[in-house]
Amino acid sequence: MIPLLRTHLDRWALPLGLLGLAAVAVYNARLWPRDRAFLAARPEPQPLPPLEAWPDLPLVSVLVAAWNEAAHVERHIASFQALRYPHKELVLCAGGDDGTYALASRLAGPAVRVLRQAPGEGKQRALARAFPEARGEIIFLTDADCLLADEPFERTLWPVAAGAEQVTTGGSRPFDQQLADPFVFTQAAAPLYASLHGPEYASGILGRNCAARRALLAQTAALDAPAPTGTDYVLAKTLLATGARIRHAPESLMPTEYPTTARAYLRQQRRWLRNVALHGRRFGALDEARASLQSSLVGLAMLLWPGLGLLLSPWLLAVWGILVGQALFARLRYLSFAGAVLKRPVQPADVSWQGPLLLLDFVAWAQPLVDYLRSQDRWRW
Repeated sequence: MIPLLRTHLDRWALPLGLLGLAAVAVYNARLWPRDRAFLAARPEPQPLPPLEAWPDLPLVSVLVAAWNEAAHVERHIASFQALRYPHKELVLCAGGDDGTYALASRLAGPAVRVLRQAPGEGKQRALARAFPEARGEIIFLTDADCLLADEPFERTLWPVAAGAEQVTTGGSRPFDQQLADPFVFTQAAAPLYASLHGPEYASGILGRNCAARRALLAQTAALDAPAPTGTDYVLAKTLLATGARIRHAPESLMPTEYPTTARAYLRQQRRWLRNVALHGRRFGALDEARASLQSSLVGLAMLLWPGLGLLLSPWLLAVWGILVGQALFARLRYLSFAGAVLKRPVQPADVSWQGPLLLLDFVAWAQPLVDYLRSQDRWRW
């Protein structure tokens, strides 16, 4: 009797699964107008005062740790030199086995100081060693694979230079030449959506686009905190623990090179998720640590679910299909939103890539679980 009942019920798995997908489609279709209304109501960014009208133009020290960045370091230094902000210096701690230090040293000068980064030193200790060499009242943190540009640089800098805030963080965007790549466009879409819907003050910083008062960094010793990986997360939590606020500058989007291969992307995401889980407990951010672990468990479940469905019940496949459908529809909304902001229309190729890229994300979310089991992998860069 029970096997017959189960067979009868199983026949409904596919039609009810399709009905669930239709419901998901309708739900997201109702959210699309809300996104469009948000963009329509979003005011144009207020223009910053011209530099000559700023109340103060303090010396700004740009700190960068560059390891094996030979492909980027010369362009990065050139972008720093091209900034119109007049009072600036670059302190670059460079190293690696690809000639990064030699390339950077050739461009050293009065406004560009180059230190040699030792093997195994890591980003945090490299920045900590660069900090005493910096003379600026404001420290601007960025990465060697960024091209500094006037608009995002000044938008991040302005609240701190004007004395309104002690720390400001902005976002990032891909290089223009990368935006045509569906993989890169997809990576940029969800963070941009979240950033523009985010609060006025952030719970973290983006280390490729952050400005802070030198006095605050010195007082808190934030760059001296131990962080084999997770420099950005540790810096933010150290500052927040002292009562500092991190002003969010959503209109500041620093041009950055995004990963273009699955291997590079997986490595980046693995490190980012793992950092939150490991450092979150240390700073009492248990909700963030749990969320990171939950993401990893969701990734693993979504990878295993279809196999279990084939073995156990088509109802599992139906539920998995509905969840995947929701994820895909949400990603399409994010793409549409980001396309409007970045002036890059969504193309059919972007849509067709979302299935494989979602599967790649499931792998990315799940892979830190392996690292937690092996102590030697927990702090791997």
